[in-house]
Amino acid sequence: MPTLTPAPDLPACVTVLTCGQHPLTAASDRNFYCPCGSWVSVEGARDIDASDKSVWAVTRAGHLVTLPDPADAWKRYVEARTIMENPLIWGPELEDAHRAFLGALSELEAARHLGLKLMETADVQIGRIYLACVLNPDGTLNGSNASALGWPCEPCSPRATDPYYQKRYPCRNPRAHAWGQVRDWERNRLPGEAPRNYVVRSPLAPDLPTARRLAAQKCAARAAALTA
Repeated sequence: MPTLTPAPDLPACVTVLTCGQHPLTAASDRNFYCPCGSWVSVEGARDIDASDKSVWAVTRAGHLVTLPDPADAWKRYVEARTIMENPLIWGPELEDAHRAFLGALSELEAARHLGLKLMETADVQIGRIYLACVLNPDGTLNGSNASALGWPCEPCSPRATDPYYQKRYPCRNPRAHAWGQVRDWERNRLPGEAPRNYVVRSPLAPDLPTARRLAAQKCAARAAALTA
């Protein structure tokens, strides 16, 4: 009997359909097979998870997985942000909102990375890492500062009177932070300093190394196009 099993290479909110040992993989007949001979149809897989708050998806490797319904995650995301952005709410209620925000965000990011379409009202920043990039003279990437939704963020936190007690709340505005960084670099260029070019790249990426690799590829492709 196939089972749903957490997979170490997938987000924690995602479970993969297995025969007990191996993931079942999509075939041309729209069924899912295991090397041991086990198989299941999409309809049969749905009977394994009868939850009305989960959806099925297929990974790039062809494995059938289930994850929380993005519509439900989006509802919890909005509710948590509403609390987080209320300056009159402090203490345990705010901390609970942070946890709810991060949990819902991880589910939405998983859905986006698995190719599921989010609702039209969903925050376009979900799943993206925003990089304020410094370019070399030839237009290739020299370095970058990164921010993303949910990362520990000082600008998104109330300013403490004592820096020792400054907290970092989950980031809610990474795109604004990235463009703000670029403007600061441009504004604070030292007299006589050689001009530098700055851009913001925002790849869909599951982690920072992947985001920086994709940003470097984008910058290199752009530089090559301009010199062709």
